[in-house]
Amino acid sequence: MIDFNRDEKGCYTDHGVSGYAVAVKLSRREMMGDEFVRNTAEEMMLAIAEKCSELGARTIGHIKSHVRTESGTIKADTIGVLHGAYSSGKFLYPVKDLYMAINSVVHGIPEEAVKAATLEGIHEIAEKYRMTVVREKEHAYFDEFDFVLPPQNGFHLLEAQFAGEDFEDDI
Repeated sequence: MIDFNRDEKGCYTDHGVSGYAVAVKLSRREMMGDEFVRNTAEEMMLAIAEKCSELGARTIGHIKSHVRTESGTIKADTIGVLHGAYSSGKFLYPVKDLYMAINSVVHGIPEEAVKAATLEGIHEIAEKYRMTVVREKEHAYFDEFDFVLPPQNGFHLLEAQFAGEDFEDDI
């Protein structure tokens, strides 16, 4: 029989499971193909995981992203730096602008730390690859970006959301 520590409250500790979700519009002067975006998204997920770990995270639950463009979609995720990152998806043609929704779920650090690590990771990798973070908006529901629409329709909905007031206030 496994000996459990009954005093340990798992995810119900003071800083149990914390999450943060943000949508960003990224732009780059040079065109971005799907391989470039997959690699960049994977690196971004790993940077966020590493920053969470540096802040004391006990476990990376799941850090995932969903990139939408007029040309197609890409998803990337990690469950921790030691596990690497994985991505899938493709574009029909290269693009200059993209929308990325990122959800970070982490165990052992407060939500403010998850937020800081997520935003730092986004900006660090964006800067590394000469991408501009045009706009950031916190969001609550990842599925809002997980459309089952043709890429062109989903992209136009995202453009409208970023142009309008459908999101919570900018951060």
